[in-house]
Amino acid sequence: MVTQSTPTLSTVERLVDEVEEWSNRLQKVRHKLGRLRRGGEAYLELLPDLEVALDVLRSKAEHAHEALEKFEESLVDTE
Repeated sequence: MVTQSTPTLSTVERLVDEVEEWSNRLQKVRHKLGRLRRGGEAYLELLPDLEVALDVLRSKAEHAHEALEKFEESLVDTE
C-alpha cells in the first residue's frame, strides 16, 4: 500500500511556479498565433503547440490544486 505524504508549502509554491511557467508558454503561443493569418498554413501548424501547452497547463494546475487542498487539510488536522 502506498501512502502519500502531505505536501509542504514549499512544494505547493513550486507547483504553482510550474503552472505560471506553462501559462507563460501558452501566452507565447497565443502571441505567435496572433501574428499569423488566422486559418493559414503556419497558423494551423502551430495549433498542436497550443494543444500541448493547454494540456500541460491543465494537468499542472490540477496537480497544484490537489496539493494545495492536501496542504490546507493538514492545517485543519493540526488545529
